[in-house]
Amino acid sequence: MPHTLITGPNGFLGATMVAAALSAGHRITGTVRSMKAGKDLLAVHPEWDHSLVDFVEVPDYTTEGVFDEIFKKGGFDYVLHTAAPVLDDPKNTDFERDFEKPSVAGNMQLLTSAAKYGKGIKAIAVTSSINSITIGNDVQTRELNANEWLPLDREDAIKMQNSYVSYCVGKKLAEKAIWKFVDEEKPPFTITTCVPCLIFGPPLQAVKDLKRLNWSTAQLYSLFNGSNETIPPTSLAAYVDARDLALAHILSLTNPNAANKRFLFGHPITYQEIADILKSVPGVKDRLAKDSHEKPPIPKVDMAATDDILGIKWRSKQQTFTDAAKGILDLEQRLG
Repeated sequence: MPHTLITGPNGFLGATMVAAALSAGHRITGTVRSMKAGKDLLAVHPEWDHSLVDFVEVPDYTTEGVFDEIFKKGGFDYVLHTAAPVLDDPKNTDFERDFEKPSVAGNMQLLTSAAKYGKGIKAIAVTSSINSITIGNDVQTRELNANEWLPLDREDAIKMQNSYVSYCVGKKLAEKAIWKFVDEEKPPFTITTCVPCLIFGPPLQAVKDLKRLNWSTAQLYSLFNGSNETIPPTSLAAYVDARDLALAHILSLTNPNAANKRFLFGHPITYQEIADILKSVPGVKDRLAKDSHEKPPIPKVDMAATDDILGIKWRSKQQTFTDAAKGILDLEQRLG
């Protein structure tokens, strides 16, 4: 049974990753900022085999050598690295402090320790973001592919001090640092980066307040929670199901053709299309905001390599957004 380290297992994608890894026959160790976060995650998933999941506390990923003892003791075969700074934390206002350092240093501390002490590690899969390629203002004029990068750099982020721009530039620099590490250090393990557009799916993380949902789930919820009179503008008209994305990470660990590759994920969708799908979901259809008939630009996302190498059978739009909405309804019932 492979032993896999998952960073950020209590987040939206991280929790989905834990579920997918357990289904694939992995034993899991998750890094959490507090042990309570791990206990809270297990509490909402009695269906998981808890004997196969444990946690280690990592309060700050940027601390020098913070992963050393974890890799010395871990005996890991694989790493799924999903933890990263989030855009929707109002405390994150400074580019260098809140985005560049945790993004870049967090990746480098993990990779450096893994290369030095993770003797059995065969492969690492890292979650990046389409924001390492675009801020969304140029999708009509560019094809988004694995050779493309965000035209903005750290000097732009420092000058602008805009949280969204800082987030995007941080994503770019974090992934660029990974590929520089691969080129210069030639680690004994392979690395794959997964670059998704918006990520939707049922929320599997521990949620204690519907006002503190992860960003994409909050966007979905805003279509029927009364916060919008009409369907709001689509932020980026492309998505991937969190469960498909998690599976892609796991498949990349053992697929030799995925070694040291960058994969993009993005199926076309608009918020109006999502609302149309939700019209068939009981408990949602009568609460939906009014139609907007918006026609936003649809990004051209080159998924040829993703399809050819990983060969995932993608969930339908209906399944993704129906399941996600039902997950939110379950949270409403549980939280009141």
